[in-house]
Amino acid sequence: MFFGIILALIATVLYNAGFVLEKRALRDLPPISAHRVGHLVRVLGGSRAWVTGFLVMAMGLLCQVGVMALVPLSVGQPIQLAGLALLVVFSATFLGERTTPREWTGLGVLALSLMLVCLSMEPTRLGVHADTGVLLAVSAGTVLLGLGAFASAMRGGRRSGRPVPGVLYGAASGLLYGAGGLQTKGVAGFLADHSGGFVGRTLASPYPYLYLLLSGAGLVLFQTGLQRGRASIVVPVSSVVGSVYTVMAGTAVFGEPLPQDPLRLALRTAGFAASIVVVMLMPRHDEEPVEVLGAPALVTDQVG
Repeated sequence: MFFGIILALIATVLYNAGFVLEKRALRDLPPISAHRVGHLVRVLGGSRAWVTGFLVMAMGLLCQVGVMALVPLSVGQPIQLAGLALLVVFSATFLGERTTPREWTGLGVLALSLMLVCLSMEPTRLGVHADTGVLLAVSAGTVLLGLGAFASAMRGGRRSGRPVPGVLYGAASGLLYGAGGLQTKGVAGFLADHSGGFVGRTLASPYPYLYLLLSGAGLVLFQTGLQRGRASIVVPVSSVVGSVYTVMAGTAVFGEPLPQDPLRLALRTAGFAASIVVVMLMPRHDEEPVEVLGAPALVTDQVG
């Protein structure tokens, strides 16, 4: 399990570094919109800087598949959230974003969450298989919730004239990324059970295809929100929502047991609850309008 923890830390460093590289690239790109997917793909795919960030993030994702094959979801996902501390540092250093005391408090809660989860660890079996029908039903419901949150974010920003609701954009993409994380767990299960034929069994399952669909949709929502809002709001909320969802849904769908020792169970529960508090501590709106193409006006859904 120790190697799985180290791999989880490497994964989250790569993941958050990729996000910052993407945000830097998005500042110099034309406005994008989830309503114009073809245009969005052309703009992002034509930017070397954005593609570099995406590849760094993808390396983090590959590491995460290995993490899911080595440690339970309720251990690996909170560890991944600890990397958000690096995101704040990267955002301040490379993006010039000002971090508020409230956001620093949120990072302190994340550190507490990581410590509690580490203290709760004990040897346990991994859940490696899920009922396909249940997985499809859970994923479909999640997609509806994510799209609803995204639509609410666009309506809220357009009607109120207030700064971009970064929390809603982050939550929307986090739900779809979380549903994609369940498919990653399914693939990791084939790797964890050591029964051979990993590639063939993976391709014969619905997991890789659902992952591409859900993660692709999450990517569209996330990049739209990332261009319009602050990275230090959109990324943490997306990561926390995605991780919390993956733990809650994945533990049930894949039948992973929680710690049997009452003290360790209490520590695991407290660590999990602490990660949820982070969303509540994040500002609900950016404090300053987002500049796109040098214009001070807020970019709304009308750009699509």
